[in-house]
Amino acid sequence: MIVPDINMLIYAHKPDAPEHDVAQRWWQDLVGGTENVGIPWAVATGFVRVISIPGVLSPPVSPANAADSVADWFRHGHITPINPGDGHMSIFQENLAVAGSGAKLVTDAHIAALAMEHDADLHTNDSDFARFPGLRWLNPLA
Repeated sequence: MIVPDINMLIYAHKPDAPEHDVAQRWWQDLVGGTENVGIPWAVATGFVRVISIPGVLSPPVSPANAADSVADWFRHGHITPINPGDGHMSIFQENLAVAGSGAKLVTDAHIAALAMEHDADLHTNDSDFARFPGLRWLNPLA
């Protein structure tokens, strides 16, 4: 299973992002492929929030239209939302301990814990994920 980070989805949908072409091909390959893709709700709702911010996309996308995009992803049988399971809190707490006191890494620790719990590979352009031991991650833009 692949777990995409929000940054990859934003790049894939933001035509003026320098990373857009590579990220768009990456996302199209995942959507058109057969490998399971698990999207954390934190990533799905973060995507809706960010692409709805005026100035991120021109013209901006309404939250309702952004949510429609997420719903379209979930219509593909191999793309599903993923949720925390019984072991999530323990993995999340371990990730927080490694991350230290930086509040900006809380969501990263949660997304990493979901990927770890689901035995998935996280795809991200954010090197902060290297902090979490045992997380399999790669940068599709590299």
